[in-house]
Amino acid sequence: MKMKKLSVGACLTCLAAVLAIVAFISYSSNVGGEGYYKDAVVSNFPLFVWGGVACLVVALVLNVVSKGKVIELISGVLRIGAPALLAFALMNLIAGRIDGLGYIYFSNADVAREVQTAANLGSAQTAIWSMALLGVATLVAVVAAFFSLRGKEQ
Repeated sequence: MKMKKLSVGACLTCLAAVLAIVAFISYSSNVGGEGYYKDAVVSNFPLFVWGGVACLVVALVLNVVSKGKVIELISGVLRIGAPALLAFALMNLIAGRIDGLGYIYFSNADVAREVQTAANLGSAQTAIWSMALLGVATLVAVVAAFFSLRGKEQ
């Protein structure tokens, strides 16, 4: 039985999908937890994240299941579309969180004492982690698009 080694592109694509999922989990805990961003849902964020993850997964599955020029073309389009969707999600998340971050971290001294509670600072840190994870996922997906998804046979 011939085994295929995973290519660099396949490994990076899987890593990008996992990072995007972790970023979404972080976002969900940010919205569901206590603090400044409790119930502060960012519209279209789940759509863009899950759309990007779906593009990455479908591109991987297409390359495992079948071969051909059309499959390579579709896979290539999906691998280019995934980072774009993840970048749109990141932009939406930044736009939805930037005003609150400015309010929490850069208020004057009188307001800062009231605003910089443990719950609000924790909420802000989770928002920053979500942005960082999604940014890294986007960059990894961009880099993965430059590598082949097909591994060498052993």
